[in-house]
Amino acid sequence: MDLILLSVALLGHAVLWIGLVNRVHATSLPRRLVGKITWLSLAAIVLIPVGFSFSLVRLGFRPMGPTASFSLPKSALAYLVICWVLAVLVLERWAWKRLTHRPVDVLWSHRRQPMKTKLAEGNRAVSEDHMHHLLAHLPGNQILQIDVAERVLAMPRLDASLDGLSIVHLSDLHFTGRVGKAFFQEVVQLSNELEPDLVALTGDLVDTDECIDWVPDVLGPLVARHGVYFVLGNHDLRVDTNRLRRMLGDAGLIDLGGRWVERPINGSSVVLAGNELPWFPPAADMRDAPARGADGGPLRVLLSHSPDQLDWAVALDFDLMLAGHLHGGQFRLPLIGPILAPSRQGVRYASGIFHHEPTILHVSRGLSGEVPIRLNCPPELTELILRSADD
Repeated sequence: MDLILLSVALLGHAVLWIGLVNRVHATSLPRRLVGKITWLSLAAIVLIPVGFSFSLVRLGFRPMGPTASFSLPKSALAYLVICWVLAVLVLERWAWKRLTHRPVDVLWSHRRQPMKTKLAEGNRAVSEDHMHHLLAHLPGNQILQIDVAERVLAMPRLDASLDGLSIVHLSDLHFTGRVGKAFFQEVVQLSNELEPDLVALTGDLVDTDECIDWVPDVLGPLVARHGVYFVLGNHDLRVDTNRLRRMLGDAGLIDLGGRWVERPINGSSVVLAGNELPWFPPAADMRDAPARGADGGPLRVLLSHSPDQLDWAVALDFDLMLAGHLHGGQFRLPLIGPILAPSRQGVRYASGIFHHEPTILHVSRGLSGEVPIRLNCPPELTELILRSADD
């Protein structure tokens, strides 16, 4: 029984410190401070159980012996109680989620085509750096694979003239130089072959100033009938953001950071807005945006780097919100799923389709990452096809 209780406490202990890591990465705190908190939290995950184990042995605890009779310090006992409570809550939530899981009502169909990119053979799209080649060769690493997904969404207020509107959603490209330009050029080619009406890029585009120079060659050829739009994310703070926005604009992409635009499509109005909070305030001021008509239009689409802005989208009556930032967890464990996700909600919105009326949220797993490794969580290019819910 002692071992069971300690195992449950260990689970709660991990939940506590991983939860802190997830939530601190959802803030706009300085990068160095976030890094220090992250490393301290990861150290605590290892060192606290080790120290606690030594203390138990000194107090006379024997794992395979009879139940020990010893007194723990009040502070240690209080920490154990906190860990037990957290473990029970997490296990209950995990079980409830699986027992009550139902397909999202607005997701009419979902098709995916897992594929290995042409340049993945021999890892030719990976940096020459030895360490990154080693990571790319790790068994199960999917960094150079890609899921081309098609998701058909039922939009309750979609005008009939917009039925079939297609949006390619790309996120978290993370131009670092560790995954080469050729990989992203192939992604752009795949997007162009879909001939979408709109393309949306939802942040974390460039991690280093040197890779800003990739923008014309990589993203310049990206096309859509009614425009290619972008917002920035927290990693874009690491570079000269004014230069980045200028280069993206010169390449033909439309900046939605902190603003909204109205576009006529097939005789109907579509409002596209950007929210880069908490890293680039303010969010788009929607007070002067076109009001809802009797038919429910115009369609409102929000580009946001973080799904934490969902409440904002719901409050401002958006029909569709596109986000990334969480990479689907980047490492997904069998049965358990993602563990790390830089969000105030933890892993709740790690990736996929969610519906909080009136807003449908799509969270992309993204295309890359600062560290070029993905396990059970391949990069994603998603085409969203909007259908009238009355069809």
